[in-house]
Amino acid sequence: MVLLDEPTTYLDLRYQVELLDLVRDLADAHGIAVGAVLHDLDQAAAVADRIVLLHEGRVVADGLPGEVLTAQRLTGTYGIRIEVDTDPLTGRLRTRAIGRHHSRTERLSTTP
Repeated sequence: MVLLDEPTTYLDLRYQVELLDLVRDLADAHGIAVGAVLHDLDQAAAVADRIVLLHEGRVVADGLPGEVLTAQRLTGTYGIRIEVDTDPLTGRLRTRAIGRHHSRTERLSTTP
């Protein structure tokens, strides 16, 4: 068994993806059990077979990523509005935290 605590912290995006691919390969190709602490919900959803969501040291939910990572549950756990949807191209679960300045960032991203 391999236990990882925030293995992607401080890594550039490319190396985050490569490391998570390696972790997934350990589980799939070599049958190694891997436990990882990830604060990036999208990474957790992409790589995990099972997710345990914690809040203040207690288990809030445990199960498949789509069952655990719901907008209602994440909003309640994190105390901020979180939207959850599925990427139409990849089919992967996506999360997005919505802050007070959300409408400002939407305007900036649509400006030519």
